[in-house]
Amino acid sequence: MLRKILLLFMTMALPLLVIADEAKLPAYATTIRSLAIEGNGRLWVAAFGRGLWQIDAAGPRRFEKDGLPFPMINNLMMSGGKLYIATAGGGCLRLDTESLEFEPLQQAAGFEKLHALMQTSDGRVFIGSVGSGTAVLQGNVWQPMKSNESSQLAWVNSIVEWQNQLWLGTATGLYRNVASGTWRPQAAELRRAVNCLLVHNGILYAGTTDRGVFAIETDGYPQQVNGTLGPVHFLLAYGDELLAGGDLGFWRIKNIDATEIAVPFNDAKCAVVDAKKILYIGTANGKIYKSDDAKNFIHTMSFTENGLEEQKQ
Repeated sequence: MLRKILLLFMTMALPLLVIADEAKLPAYATTIRSLAIEGNGRLWVAAFGRGLWQIDAAGPRRFEKDGLPFPMINNLMMSGGKLYIATAGGGCLRLDTESLEFEPLQQAAGFEKLHALMQTSDGRVFIGSVGSGTAVLQGNVWQPMKSNESSQLAWVNSIVEWQNQLWLGTATGLYRNVASGTWRPQAAELRRAVNCLLVHNGILYAGTTDRGVFAIETDGYPQQVNGTLGPVHFLLAYGDELLAGGDLGFWRIKNIDATEIAVPFNDAKCAVVDAKKILYIGTANGKIYKSDDAKNFIHTMSFTENGLEEQKQ
């Protein structure tokens, strides 16, 4: 409890400190920033310094070809048989998960350091950068939505599609733009730095960097989800519920109420769920936990000096 109070005080006093400098985001190189899973059960792990790892029946091993991907990775996304890899220094790559070959993509100047990564319902893929705004993939070329983005829209942490609009979670708040219209994002009512966005059961949820989760219902004003607090690093649909994890807790959310779950970790950074409803959690100190009910967790893997290794039970 004392740790939560101290962390809450720090985030209230300096709400944007956690996103002020890319180098300050992870505590160390083994921070697990993103997880992605294929239909065959292969798990991909992105570490902020230790690169990309794959886990299957053969166990965990690092994936690298010709120096790719850049070892500091912020986000992963599966799309069919393709794995998109948003890095913090090497742009966004696309890996064919069958051939395990990188496909040629032309990067855009200013979009080397990335956070947001998403695909729209019509198949377009967007990335959000640290300092240059938003870009879309056209053919095999990343194209900036604007050559010179305003400072309010320069740091994009998350993008979702909702109500025929693209919603941007940025370092200065929440913005929206008609999904297929001219690129002129307008400020929404949430003027807090946003880490992550997710649409669940017709509600837009925003995990902030300092005040927990906010929920926006159709034509409604953002309301803080009761019981959530502090920096929130991920939101994940889990059956009919929503899971949220951050520095000060791990919660189940229904509508605008949350129930905190007692878990054996307090630094969740990312999560993914497979087709069998197995939940995986990645932490800031390089650990992976697994659960089949989002209540009981087993520590399965950890980063060591030798890399990502299975945890001895």
